Amino acid sequence: MFERGQRKIHLIGIGGYGMSAIASILIDKGYDVTGSDLNKSKLVESLLDKGAKVFIGHKSEQVELADVVIYSTAIPDSNPELIEAKNRKLPLYHRSEVLAMILNSGQGIAVAGAHGKTSTTSMISFLLEKGDKDPTALIGGELGEFKGNARLGESGIVVAEACESDHSFLRYRPEIAVITNIEADHLEHYDGDFSKLLSTYKDFLNNLASDGKAIIFGDDQYIREVTSGTEKKLITYGLAEENDYYPQNIEYKDKGSFFDLYHRGKKLGKIELSVPGLHNILNAISSAVVALEVGVNFSIISKVFKGFGGAKRRFQIIHRDRNYFIVDDYAHHPTEIKATLQAAKEINHRRLVAIFQPQRYSRTYYFYDEFASSFENADEVIIADIYTAGEEPIQGVSSEGLAEKINRTGTNAKYIGTNADIINELRTKIKPGDLVITMGAGDIWKVSHEIGSMLKEKKVV
Repeated sequence: MFERGQRKIHLIGIGGYGMSAIASILIDKGYDVTGSDLNKSKLVESLLDKGAKVFIGHKSEQVELADVVIYSTAIPDSNPELIEAKNRKLPLYHRSEVLAMILNSGQGIAVAGAHGKTSTTSMISFLLEKGDKDPTALIGGELGEFKGNARLGESGIVVAEACESDHSFLRYRPEIAVITNIEADHLEHYDGDFSKLLSTYKDFLNNLASDGKAIIFGDDQYIREVTSGTEKKLITYGLAEENDYYPQNIEYKDKGSFFDLYHRGKKLGKIELSVPGLHNILNAISSAVVALEVGVNFSIISKVFKGFGGAKRRFQIIHRDRNYFIVDDYAHHPTEIKATLQAAKEINHRRLVAIFQPQRYSRTYYFYDEFASSFENADEVIIADIYTAGEEPIQGVSSEGLAEKINRTGTNAKYIGTNADIINELRTKIKPGDLVITMGAGDIWKVSHEIGSMLKEKKVV
C-alpha cells in the first residue's frame, strides 16, 4: 500500500469509526500501528487488544517514530501532531485516500447515500462472508458477527461506505456502487446548494470502473435525476414493480419482517429479517442484489439473512423484558427519525417515548421544520441539547426552540438538556409497556444504556 520501508503508521483520531476500521485492516496487514485520540473507547480498546499503541491526547512527540501519518476531516489544522508531521515532511494521507488505496486495489463495492450506508454495508459484508466470498469490509458501525467494524479477507472483494459529506467518495473507483437514496444533507460542505451535491453524485457514478455497475434505489427522484443519461450499467430496486428487484407480500413481525423478493416478475424466494422497518427491507434488497452479482446463490442469501442482527446503534436493543423495551439508534436526520419511529411503531407497546439529540447547529438550521414534523409516531418526545461537534452556535437555533416547534405539530415534546437530567426524568416517569428509544449521532446513547442498566438492577421506580 505505502512505499517500501513505510511500516510505522500513525493515525490521528484513531478511535473514530472510519479511522479505527482502517487501523484494524492495517494491523491485520502487518503494519506497526500507533494512534491518538481524546478518549479511550471500546474501539480503541479493541485496537489495543490487536497490538496497536494508542495515546490518549494529542502531542507532537507522538509522531516522532512514524513513517506515515493519517488524519481525517475532523482533525483541525491546529492539531499538534498534524503540525509536527508537516514540519517533519512526513507523508500525510487523508482517511479517504487510504480507504481508496484499499478499495481500488480489489473488487471494490462502495455504498453511498444519505441514509442506510452502515446498515447496507453491514448486510452486504455479512452475506458475502456467509456466502464464502471472504470479503474485506470497512464499516461505519460495529457489526456483532465481525466483533468490530472491519475484517480483512483474502478474496480481493472490498466492501466500504462511500461518504458524500466532504466529497471524499470521489476518490473511489468501485466495480459496484450502491446508492441507497439522496437527500439535501451535509449542505454546509456544498455552499448550501443542493445542485452541487447532486453534481457530486454524478461524478461518483462516473468514477465507476469501465465495466462497473450501479445498484440504485429506483423509487428515488433524485437518484433518477443523477443517473439519467448515464452509460453505466444500472440495476434498480425499490417498492415499485417497474424496478429490476422489488418485494411482494411484506409481513411485519415483532422486530423484523418477511417478504418475497422478485426479479423482473420472477419470484426468487422468501427473505426473513430480524431487523425492523421498511427501510431495512430496502437495505436488504440492495444487499441481496450485490450478493447475487458477485455469485452468492439466492438459497444461501435466504437461509442466512435471518441471522443478521444489525449493526451497533442501528435499532440496537439495549434492554428488553416483559415490561420495558429500550432501544438506541443513530438516526440524526428527519428521514431517519421517521423511518426509525415507524419501525418502532410496528412493535407492540403502549407508549413510544423518543429522546432525540440534534447534531450540529448547521444541520438543525437546515432541517428545523423537517425535524419538527418527524416525530408524529412518538407519544412523548424529549429533546436534548444540541451535540455541537465543534460548531459555533447559530442565532435562533436551539433545542428549546425545536421542542416548541414539535409541540405545535400536536406531538407532546419537552426540552431536557443534559443526559443526567433525562435519565432522572425517565427513571421515575417510564411505565410498564413503554418502548423508549434514544436517537442521535452524539452521546445520547449513554441514556439508553444507563436506563437499561437501571432496569436490570431494578432501580427504576
